[in-house]
Amino acid sequence: MNADRGTTAELADWVVGSRAGDVPADVLDTARLLLLDGLGCGLFGSTQPWSQLVTDFVVAGGGRSEATVWGTPHRVPAASAPLANGTAVHAFEYDDLHPRAVLHAGSQAIPAAFAVAELVSAQQESDQREPVDGRELLHAVVTGFEVGARIGLATGAAQLHRGFHPSPNTGTFVAAATAARLLRLDEAQTRDAFGIAGSFGGYLMAAQYGGMVKRLHPGHSAQSGVTAALLAARGLTGTRAVLEAPYGGWAAAVAGVPPDALGQITADLGTAWELPSFSVKYYPCCGSNHTSIDAWWEVLGQDRSLGPDDIEQIDVRCSTLTADHVGWPYRPDGVTAAQMNLSYCLAAAIVDGAVTIDQFAEERLAAPDLLDVVRRIRVRPDDEIDALGRARRHLIHLGVTTRDGRTLTATAEHPKGSEQYPLTPTEVVEKFDLLAGRVLPVDGVHTVRQQVLALGSDDSPEVDALVRGLAADSVPTTA
Repeated sequence: MNADRGTTAELADWVVGSRAGDVPADVLDTARLLLLDGLGCGLFGSTQPWSQLVTDFVVAGGGRSEATVWGTPHRVPAASAPLANGTAVHAFEYDDLHPRAVLHAGSQAIPAAFAVAELVSAQQESDQREPVDGRELLHAVVTGFEVGARIGLATGAAQLHRGFHPSPNTGTFVAAATAARLLRLDEAQTRDAFGIAGSFGGYLMAAQYGGMVKRLHPGHSAQSGVTAALLAARGLTGTRAVLEAPYGGWAAAVAGVPPDALGQITADLGTAWELPSFSVKYYPCCGSNHTSIDAWWEVLGQDRSLGPDDIEQIDVRCSTLTADHVGWPYRPDGVTAAQMNLSYCLAAAIVDGAVTIDQFAEERLAAPDLLDVVRRIRVRPDDEIDALGRARRHLIHLGVTTRDGRTLTATAEHPKGSEQYPLTPTEVVEKFDLLAGRVLPVDGVHTVRQQVLALGSDDSPEVDALVRGLAADSVPTTA
């Protein structure tokens, strides 16, 4: 690649020039599992009250019947569907995570891909265009994940440190890249799509402390990226050097990262793949909490009789970034706050022996037995962990002091579901079946699963058939 052209142009070149045949088979296999997981999260997420509010909003807006709102009978304009579906994917903190890039790419790439694929299908007769096939859809999702991971590696941690919510900020480019591929934009149009997308965003991390708005961030980001690509297709131009501009450029503004530090975005692009570094979450909570939960299971393995009443104090030593992100004093202020708080999630594991959907039911958020354990948890930053660098920011040391004077310790660095400790394909399928089964009938769950896992193969389904399987006959009730 010619670095003299600038990061934005080089990235646009790759988005346009990349071909499905260039992607290694193992990366495609992982992409299918990430896609399956994202759809499962989205179907379950459609049952949540915040998702239903967003769906009501996009349906009330009216417009052309172009794209499906998953888990519902509704079809809305293609630029509106990602708002609802992206919100649903992120609706329960169960969606994928690239820990080093601080990115949940699926909540932008997948809604963007399906909305644009349906739009192209609807327009194919008037525009004389070929519909999107399974191979093209899967490759567009891979492209979005890869673009987002690269940008996130360069800027994500710095965004988080400055108080921005990195995933939707970076995710606007994820959705723009995905949509640009399926709209078959050329290099100049794709660069314009990036330039338009970069003017959107500014999502704030304070949303983690309560309220519903954090759920909306990825949906709005997905919508913004699709809108950017659709406008670029019509000829609207954007900031051509949006990523690297030294004053007011995206990386400098949201992350304080100078142009000369952006080389990793395009280095080895298309030969070294970041998509396999995305985790499939095992617990429905912030990824920064997972290692503490895993460390508790290790401590419990040292003394199976250990219960909440036996514990005097729990100490969690972690990176400063983790302490700032999830180590704040817990106050019952809705499901989001509980899922984002390390002390609550660890207390749930200690009291309930599990961290599943049930631990975030409204009636558990202020339960006296959980709050009693929360008050005994201390989270503090550790300079030695900070010195290990950003790649190890989820490393934690857990110490449990018992009331009979013992101290049990455990260290966890890579949680279950991570690249280093991945879920098996069977476990990913089981998670999908559980989540999708809250909305679809058993045969519908089976059909969607089989279709997703066959995408891009010789037995790849028609995208229209897969989309039909994501719709429901009625609006879901709150789970």
